[in-house]
Amino acid sequence: MVLTFAVGVLWTTGLGLLLLAAVSDFRHRIIPNRLVALTAGCGIAIRLIADPRTIGVSIGIAAAVMLVLGLAAHRQWIGGGDAKLIAAVTLLVPAVEIMPLMLVIALGGGVVSGIYLLAHMLSRRPAFVAAAVGRAPLALSRREGMRRSEIRRIAESRSIPYGLAIFAGTAFHALTEADRWLYAMS
Repeated sequence: MVLTFAVGVLWTTGLGLLLLAAVSDFRHRIIPNRLVALTAGCGIAIRLIADPRTIGVSIGIAAAVMLVLGLAAHRQWIGGGDAKLIAAVTLLVPAVEIMPLMLVIALGGGVVSGIYLLAHMLSRRPAFVAAAVGRAPLALSRREGMRRSEIRRIAESRSIPYGLAIFAGTAFHALTEADRWLYAMS
């Protein structure tokens, strides 16, 4: 019971760290290394509590994922922070759940990319550009400033905040697994 509680606390902490990473990625298009390291630490702790015999396999898979995604980042197919964060989240789940987790993250990435593609197509319309530029009041609210900044990024075809997909995919995976776990206990 205590170990189950500890895993729950670590999962909640990991999801909180992923949310912070997603917000940072959205606002600044950067995922801080400390959030990646803390997420990986939560994952390692979960693996050590849940099944310490498989920690080597989990770390090996995370390293392989980092290597493959690191090469993709080197070719600028994905952001470096995204590559590191995906490798870190693989440590949160048992080895047999890594592929389903990666699939859900990829699906989340497809949704985020689709939204940004649609927004980019709309950005060609004069009303969209006017919303980005608009008349600047003396002091923009923080939310309005972020909205205008994001509209400009979309119109200029800048990077997509994939950290949103990593968070959403991992949270969805955690919820579906928690649902199965709770069903098995009843």
